[in-house]
Amino acid sequence: MKKVLLTAFALIVSSSAFSQYWSTQNTTFTNPSRGISGMEVFDANTVWAFAYDGQTSDNIQEFTKTSNGGTTWTSGTIDVGNPDLTITNISGVSGTTAWLGALFSTDTDGLGAVYKTVNGGVTWTAQQAFSTSGESYLNFVHAFDANNAIAGGDPQGGEYELYTTSNGGTSWTRVPAASVPNPTANEYGYNAGYYAVGNNIFFYTGKGRIYKSTDKGLTWSIAFTGSTYGLSDFGGATINGDMAWSDANKGIVLKKTYNTATPPVQTALAIYRTIDGGATWSTVTFTGITATNSINDITYVPGTDILVATSSAGGSWKSLDNGSTWAALDSGVQHLGVRCSDANTCYSGGFNTSATVGGMFKSSQSLGVADAKKGISALSIYPNPTKGEINIKTDKKIKSSTVLDLSGKVLLQTSSEKVNINSFTKGTYLLKVEFADGTSKTEKIIKD
Repeated sequence: MKKVLLTAFALIVSSSAFSQYWSTQNTTFTNPSRGISGMEVFDANTVWAFAYDGQTSDNIQEFTKTSNGGTTWTSGTIDVGNPDLTITNISGVSGTTAWLGALFSTDTDGLGAVYKTVNGGVTWTAQQAFSTSGESYLNFVHAFDANNAIAGGDPQGGEYELYTTSNGGTSWTRVPAASVPNPTANEYGYNAGYYAVGNNIFFYTGKGRIYKSTDKGLTWSIAFTGSTYGLSDFGGATINGDMAWSDANKGIVLKKTYNTATPPVQTALAIYRTIDGGATWSTVTFTGITATNSINDITYVPGTDILVATSSAGGSWKSLDNGSTWAALDSGVQHLGVRCSDANTCYSGGFNTSATVGGMFKSSQSLGVADAKKGISALSIYPNPTKGEINIKTDKKIKSSTVLDLSGKVLLQTSSEKVNINSFTKGTYLLKVEFADGTSKTEKIIKD
């Protein structure tokens, strides 16, 4: 069975001027035409991605990363001891620490292992193996933080092969069969066919279902049954799908229909959404995008109704009302995927033209401009200057409060309305307050 979800492998060159929403960053891959095969945005500053060759079918083992919001990107080779292994996905939690999955994609078994780096990608060490011949097939690995991660694969021994770790991968424990709904006959997952937000993770299958966990992969339920909507396979040739989740309750599914032309042409697009964690789904009547836009990826701004969709055929769009109405962010520019950390920070993969030109797009303005301005005047940070403790007063729900140095390095993060920098040296810092509605505000603070 073929488990890889294919990306468009054509390099599109466009001279169209694109919206000021996206600014271009340099992924620093040595060779030109390196496309972003997959990426994960851990927070506004930390992003890891891996590459494919946009001109050949050669297997590429290369990564790029940033820990300062894309001011600089560092690329490198992924040495997992065998150049024939295919990278499934990559998941990083800091500038030094990340996990990835690697497997023999040409083997029907898809045998492979989870690898970890703690030195910024200089070396990668194997952790959890997927090695049961005839059954194991590694699909993804995702890190929730530096200690907690999950690795997922196809059914093995009659149940999905899922492992979790709470100690950074020192040991892995298989999720008990009783904690995962039984697979249907011949059901399987897809390489990188998952979506994670907060402590929630979801993966979709070749039988059109979505599995859901709200506790970092320890227990699972079924959140979507695609056959109800004619979506019997998330990776089918003529009908397939994609998903995104804002939190444990709010999610969206795209159903895409293609003809049998070479290459296939998308002929229909349907959108379904849930606001109760998948207990019920409704069909969305939408405007602003159509099947001709050939949407290839979709993402939520976590905790909001804001969505971004991209197309490898060219273009990107936003929706501020949970998928009902869409507006173009740019046109004619090829996007290979998109993820956001907040309403001010989204990243989209592209192609580089050289080691110093292009390969990544980053948002340069807020997605919800009106929302971002609303209520910001109600934010109060005091005392400032401070001897140590800072109070945050606002009429909005705080998602996180982050203290950074002036270079953008994260020094402290909390979700409390009080921040203590008593141990910090005297000087000027930045306090970024992110709200549950996807907006944020950054203020200078002084420790005296």
